[in-house]
Amino acid sequence: MKKLTDNEIIEIFTTFTKDKFSLILSTSNKEIEALTSYSPFVEAKGKFYTVMSSSMPHYKNIEQTLKAHVFIIEDEKDASHIFARKRLYFGANCKIVEGEEYFELFDKRYGESLSFIRTMKDFKIVELSPKEKSLVLGFGAAYLMNEQGELLQKNISHK
Repeated sequence: MKKLTDNEIIEIFTTFTKDKFSLILSTSNKEIEALTSYSPFVEAKGKFYTVMSSSMPHYKNIEQTLKAHVFIIEDEKDASHIFARKRLYFGANCKIVEGEEYFELFDKRYGESLSFIRTMKDFKIVELSPKEKSLVLGFGAAYLMNEQGELLQKNISHK
């Protein structure tokens, strides 16, 4: 992989999710029992929004802890190497949000395919505010970004 400039790395951080339509969400309950699920998402103003049923365990976990971990990964069929799939991951502070504007974000990104969620009263929007983000672009190409969008570390090397 070619050496990337700071600006190129920041650009990849900000555009990585454009062609990804679901995220993997890890949560835990107060007893620290882990649960992983996946969900559609939208991104706006540096935050991620996902929608889920309030009757599901992962929603209950978020409601209890207000924390989650997010993992967004390149599709296997697009990867140059199965063990070097490009991926973005981060811890997030969570908040349950309400308002038509959030559903409109989903409409804009997914069209009619998710419009039914508006009518289902148990579906809620969860705002995910990323903490430090990690981006892996291949072997020996891992990068860290802080909450302000500044690179913290480049090219974490393998030993």
